Amino acid sequence: MKYNLKYLMFGLFAFAFASCDKHDKMDDLVHVGEMAPQVHWTIPNTVVSAGSDVAFSVQYYTTEEETPISHLEVWYDIHETVSKNVSAPWVVSVPYTVASEVSSIQRISTCIKRYEHDEANYNSKERAYKFDSTFPTSNTLARVTWGGTEFSEDKVNTNFGEGFMQNFKDSLYNYLVSNPDAAYKDFAKLVATDSIWNAELFLPYKTTSFDENSQTNYDHFVNHEIPAPLDSLFQTLSFEQIIDDGKGNLNISYSRGYLINAQLKCLDTKGIAGLTKLTEITLN
Repeated sequence: MKYNLKYLMFGLFAFAFASCDKHDKMDDLVHVGEMAPQVHWTIPNTVVSAGSDVAFSVQYYTTEEETPISHLEVWYDIHETVSKNVSAPWVVSVPYTVASEVSSIQRISTCIKRYEHDEANYNSKERAYKFDSTFPTSNTLARVTWGGTEFSEDKVNTNFGEGFMQNFKDSLYNYLVSNPDAAYKDFAKLVATDSIWNAELFLPYKTTSFDENSQTNYDHFVNHEIPAPLDSLFQTLSFEQIIDDGKGNLNISYSRGYLINAQLKCLDTKGIAGLTKLTEITLN
C-alpha cells in the first residue's frame, strides 16, 4: 500500500512539472499588442461661426521607440437640426400649434485636415510633442432662420412643404367645427381684429347657458353651431391672416442649424492611431 502511494505521489509531481513546463511555453507564445500613440487636445471655443477656423492645442507622444509618429488628422461628422413652428394666435380655447424638430446626420465622419509630425515640436519639460493649429469649417453650414414679420409664400412652400398652408387651414377648421362651444372664444378673438366685423355684428350669434358641472354661466353660439357668416369669414382667410397676431407679427418660424463632432487622430508609421475624445462644436 505504501509502495503504491509512493508511485502515486511521484505521478502527481511529474504532472505538476509537466503542467508548469507547458504554461511557460504558452507565455513565450503570447505577444502584448502594440501601444497606440497617446494624444490629448483642447478647443477653447466650441461655438464658432460657420466658415471660420477652429483653433486647438494638442499634446501627444508614443512609447513605441521603434515606431515613430507619422502624422495627425482632424476628423468630424456633420449633424443638422431643423425646427419648425406655426400657430394661430387668435385660437385661445387651446394652443393650436404645429411644431417639429428633426435632427439627422448629414455627413459621416471624414478626414478634414492632416498635420505632419515635426520633431521640432518636442517639449522636454512635458516629455511630449506640442503645437497649436486650426482646422476649417464650411460657410455653407451657417445657421438659417426665418419668421417674424416677413411673409413669403415661396419660403413656406420650400421650408414646410407644398400644400402645408392649406393643410394647416383645413385641420384648424376641422377643430373649430368639432368644438363649437370652445370655438366661440376663438371667433370672438378673431372678429376683434377684423376690419368689418365688430361686437354688434357678433352679438346676435351669442347666447349664455349655465354649466351644471362648474356651476357657472358661459357664453357660446346659438344652437351650439358656428354661424354661417362666421364660417364664411373663416373660409376667406388666407394662411397669412390665420397666423397674424393682429399686430403685424406672424406666428411662424423656421430654423436650420449645424454642429460637428470633431476628433483628432495621432498615427504612427504602422498606421496605429491614438484618438482624442469627441468634441461637439456648434456652428453659428
